Amino acid sequence: MNTDNALEHEPHRQAAREALAEAAKGQFSLKHYIQVVQQLQMLFQRHGLGQTLACLQMRGEGRPTSPYHMLVQQLDRWLLFTMAVSARSALAALSTHDSQFYREASEQAWLFIRALRQGLEETR
Repeated sequence: MNTDNALEHEPHRQAAREALAEAAKGQFSLKHYIQVVQQLQMLFQRHGLGQTLACLQMRGEGRPTSPYHMLVQQLDRWLLFTMAVSARSALAALSTHDSQFYREASEQAWLFIRALRQGLEETR
């Protein structure tokens, strides 16, 4: 295994572990969070980052007891951190930047989503 490649993806894995630990403490069934994460990959592949974030926000309806709300917050935190931007949300940042930013944010989101899925598989 290429050590440089493994180190490059470690921040995604750490962020995913933290997200899963946060979800385990959530005010909802972890099973429901797992279902949302499993749907997330397909949603992202079919519709892209912007629509995925919008869908999560809509489904979460600002309810802290919703796994959709938690997941969009986790993606927001990760994307705003990795893209080094200050914005109200990742969706707001996407709407104010160029297509290169969107592509880079999409790549970061994809790596985070994959790390979440891998983290779920490892805990089973």
